Amino acid sequence: MGTEIAILEPIQPPDVRRPAKLSTLPKWVEQRCDTCKKAKQPDKSGIWREVQVLPKSLILDQEQKMLVERHISSLDAVLAMTPCEDELHGQATLMAVTKMTLVLPSRETGDLANEARGEAFMAALEDVPSWAVQEAMRKWYRAEHGQKYDYKWQPAPATLRELAMTEVYRVKGVRRRLNNLLVAEPLVEFSPAEEEAMRGRVSALLNVKHA
Repeated sequence: MGTEIAILEPIQPPDVRRPAKLSTLPKWVEQRCDTCKKAKQPDKSGIWREVQVLPKSLILDQEQKMLVERHISSLDAVLAMTPCEDELHGQATLMAVTKMTLVLPSRETGDLANEARGEAFMAALEDVPSWAVQEAMRKWYRAEHGQKYDYKWQPAPATLRELAMTEVYRVKGVRRRLNNLLVAEPLVEFSPAEEEAMRGRVSALLNVKHA
């Protein structure tokens, strides 16, 4: 009877056209992300620390770690798609803002206001990935940012930045969950007898302090 070889499902990279529309993580990754948590447990020297933990059976092996690290690198790449980092991304942001100013009216009028407003938008968005700006504007056109906004007008520079950063935080959230898997330590599990012994030691210490 042959030995079955488990095929490790790869993590699909984000779509560079719309990184905010994250690909679904494979089941083996999602399971670990859902299970990973913070816990206080002793290290090898007996010092108790709060660390990310996973059951020993779910700790990443070398191949899994490589796939997770590769995906984190791809997320880092899309997070760096900002006007500050590359002129092409600056042009993409400028194009998105220019289209928006042509489609939607502003509460201010005049050529000087238009020029100053363009500069204000680029100042507000210089460190924001161009795809996040485009995604924020796509949702603005669709009135998907909630009822507190009046979508017949252009968003203010600070508002557009806030909405675009919401898209960035979604990507950063996935990156943080994946990084937790990389640093997770095996969960230290105690037998019932060990737990009872620890409770006894704590109780004895408390009695000494109150004596």
